[in-house]
Amino acid sequence: MRRWLCGVCLAGLSGLAAADGATIYGLVDIAAAWGSVTGGRFGGLMRDGGLAGNRVGFRGSDVLAEGLELSVVLESGFLPGSGQSHRVGRTFSRQTWLALSGPFGRLSLGYQYSPGFMIPYRYQVVGGSAGFAPRSTLAFAGGYSIVPGSPGRFDNAVAWTSPTWGGVQVLGIYGFQGRQRDDASGSHEGDDRVGLGASFDAGRFSAGLAWHRIGEADSTGAAREGFVGLSFDTGPVKVVATLSRRDAPGAVPGDNRLRSAGVVGKLAGGEGSVGVAWLDPRGGANHARSVTAGYIRPVSRRTRWYVAINRLTYGAATDALARPGAVVTVAAAGHSATSLVSGFSHTF
Repeated sequence: MRRWLCGVCLAGLSGLAAADGATIYGLVDIAAAWGSVTGGRFGGLMRDGGLAGNRVGFRGSDVLAEGLELSVVLESGFLPGSGQSHRVGRTFSRQTWLALSGPFGRLSLGYQYSPGFMIPYRYQVVGGSAGFAPRSTLAFAGGYSIVPGSPGRFDNAVAWTSPTWGGVQVLGIYGFQGRQRDDASGSHEGDDRVGLGASFDAGRFSAGLAWHRIGEADSTGAAREGFVGLSFDTGPVKVVATLSRRDAPGAVPGDNRLRSAGVVGKLAGGEGSVGVAWLDPRGGANHARSVTAGYIRPVSRRTRWYVAINRLTYGAATDALARPGAVVTVAAAGHSATSLVSGFSHTF
């Protein structure tokens, strides 16, 4: 009886949500990985998804007068292997914002994606996967905020996305981060963040730009990062390339350049790709390289199967500033890792 009553209650809540225009959505992506690193072997489940981060979210909208629309998103990330939040201490760890849309584009307020999160994936192999796309893995190692992960989200942010004008779309965001003007302690602007971006689509050709200014929490200065991405799609084959640069405040090891290139093509009902990236911190021996070959195949309207192999090599003096929990980043300075990853990604 208790289960039946719970079912009735849930059905009633679902009906109310539908009537109010709210939508529940999500993505479950779980992958197994095996490989070897200098001095040992490893295997198990990836910390987060292979192709994309796991999430469950709530989306609502309301049509206003004068052609305006109000929308809200609350989205939480989770780790599929343990059920834990992907960012400890954040209930909605991926994004939380409210936006007003109209002829002017979209103006949004909250915890949200930067241009450096939204633009680069279009110019990479395997969808720009945070786990094994070559540029993504080395962008984490290089300390970038122009990356498909938590550094690419801004706290307490105001963002604007333009309409598309002749294939051109412009993005801008200002993040007040942790210290705002209602905080009486210390400098308010020291940890602020600024992001600008633009994309251009003209048939087979596409280009993307992103620029970030990232303030340090201790007010010691700001890092500046730039990104350029290009793609040319012939139909059967698409060629992609990126160039990034990071200038860190003060510390020379934080300055680096990051380049990537790859080819994506139709293969046996799916998409095959091969790509490579090079990270060159300032200094002769401080280099890293990541090479990936991958295959993604839809198995239903909402589910994809994927497999990829990655080879990651760090130079003897590489100063890796940050690394995600993906297995392909287990290599330390002077070491190499080879990883085989396979999994399923399902959206609902």
